[in-house]
Amino acid sequence: MNTQQVRSFPSHSLWRDLTIAVATALLAAVLAAQVELQEQMFEATRRFEHFELDEWPSGLLVFALCMVVLYALRQAQLRRALAENRRLVGRLLEVQEEERRRLARELHDELGQTLNAIKLDVLALPESAAAGRIAVNVDRVYAAAGDLVRNLRPTALDELGLPAALEACVDRWRVSHPALAVQLSMAGALEDLGEVVNLTLYRVVQEALTNCVRHARADHFYIDLTRSAGAAGGVVLEMHDDGQGFDPEAPVHRSNGLAGMRERVGLLGGRFEVLSAAGQGVTIRVDIPLRKRCA
Repeated sequence: MNTQQVRSFPSHSLWRDLTIAVATALLAAVLAAQVELQEQMFEATRRFEHFELDEWPSGLLVFALCMVVLYALRQAQLRRALAENRRLVGRLLEVQEEERRRLARELHDELGQTLNAIKLDVLALPESAAAGRIAVNVDRVYAAAGDLVRNLRPTALDELGLPAALEACVDRWRVSHPALAVQLSMAGALEDLGEVVNLTLYRVVQEALTNCVRHARADHFYIDLTRSAGAAGGVVLEMHDDGQGFDPEAPVHRSNGLAGMRERVGLLGGRFEVLSAAGQGVTIRVDIPLRKRCA
C-alpha cells in the first residue's frame, strides 16, 4: 500500500547533529589518511608557501568552533520561542474552552428556560393547529439548542467521564449521519486521565468525525482508544475510515482541523500522525504519554 505519512513535532537534537558532524569529520579524516591528502596538498601548494597556507587550518578550526557555538545559541533561542508559542497556544485553548463552557451554560439556562416558558404558554392556549405548530417548532429549537450546547461543551464529559462521553458522541453521529457506520472500541483504565487529556481526546475524535463526514465519502469509521497497563501507561487513539483519502502533503489538505488536532496533542507532549493516500482512506494516530499528567 503506497501511503503517505505526515508526522508532527519531529525531534531535532543538538547532540544528534553534533554526533553526525563528528562522525562525518572522522570519516573525512580516515579517507584523507588513505589517500595521503596532506602530502598531496603540500605538493600542490608549495609554490604558494609565501601565503602561509599551512596556518589556515587553525583559522578554519576557530571558525568552525564559532559556528558550533552560534548554532547552539540559536537552537536554545528557538527552543525558548517554541516553548513560549506552545504556552500561548495552550492558554488560547484554555480560554476558548472556558468561553465555550460559559456559552453552553448560558444557552442551557437562559434559552432552555425561555423555550420551556413558551411551550407552557402555548399548551395553555385553546387547542388549535397554530398552537400545535408552535409547540412542534419550540421542540425543534430546543433540540437544536441542545445539540449546540453539546458541541460547545460536552456535559457528559464533565458528569460521566470520557468513555461515556465518547459513547454519547458516537451515538449522536450515528443518528445524525446514518449512512456512516461508526464503530467505537475502548480498552484499559480510561476513567482517571484528567480533564485536559479527556478534553483533548474528545475534541480530536469530534474533529475527525467532522472531517470524515465532510470530506471522506466513507462508509465506515473506526475508533479505537486504548490505555496501556500501569499507572504511567500512555493512551493511544487510532481512527480509520474507508473513504477516498488524500495527499497529506498537498497544501489544500493542510486544514485547520488537522492543525488544531496536532496542536492539542503537541501541547500534551504527544505524537500525532496522519497516514493517507488517494483511494485508501485516512488513518489518524494519537499517542499521549501520561507520566505526571493524570493528577
